[in-house]
Amino acid sequence: MLVPALSAAQTKGNVSFAGLKNLEFINQYYDGGNGSLGSGPGPNLGLQFTSNAQAVVSASKGGSGNFINNPGGSPVMFFQTGPNLAITATNGIQTALWFYYSALQSGVATVYSGPNGTGNILASVTLPPNNSGCTTYKLCVWSVVGVPLSETAGETAGSISFAGVPDYLAIGPIHMGSALSTSMLLTSSQNPSVQGEPVTFTATVSALGTAPVGSVTFKAGNQVVGVVPVTGGVASLTLSALKAGSTHISAKFQGGGFVNVSRGLVQVVD
Repeated sequence: MLVPALSAAQTKGNVSFAGLKNLEFINQYYDGGNGSLGSGPGPNLGLQFTSNAQAVVSASKGGSGNFINNPGGSPVMFFQTGPNLAITATNGIQTALWFYYSALQSGVATVYSGPNGTGNILASVTLPPNNSGCTTYKLCVWSVVGVPLSETAGETAGSISFAGVPDYLAIGPIHMGSALSTSMLLTSSQNPSVQGEPVTFTATVSALGTAPVGSVTFKAGNQVVGVVPVTGGVASLTLSALKAGSTHISAKFQGGGFVNVSRGLVQVVD
């Protein structure tokens, strides 16, 4: 099944589940309508939830949810029936999405090109159990998962499915349509160095909720001296022909679905 023709404005926004009541089915809350208990209308993001998707408020705030420490302090999403729940983005999602989850048993998040869990699989992420040290509340640890979205062949994410054991998987805030935040550290193996001595420059890249995918462009002054793929979060380049004196070395990370980031240092050669 193909995604309907996309509007000029892709789905871009945050789904926090704020404003929904305890055990309220989300229904059309994020599609210009209301939840099953009358909450809403919520933000109109063009999102359609399967009928089993519910919001639950923590028992610490008067609800029935056996969780705490959820990011933002809002209700979270879960399902009591069926093997999964799905969210369809009628306008599609581009660039990336990221979300928080808490699980007592393993689950899976799968991104599809079509609505309601159909079409090509664009990404699939295992959600391992992540709770330990919890006492009063069984769910007390929340992990972030980032999913960069490829726009090759014109494919855009049409839906995301969360599968797992009913009542054992909770989903916190979901952020759609924005690039994943990225950070980078640039280091030199020897600074200062001696002229003719090989010096290795290492860019260590990390990204929100996932391993960074992309490449780092290294420059010595204004000259590009190498473009290196990021492997295991690292891209390294060795130079041995740096001139005596001070040279500005820069590194720029670029990757689809990630925020581009640059770092620099001054290499001193004696």
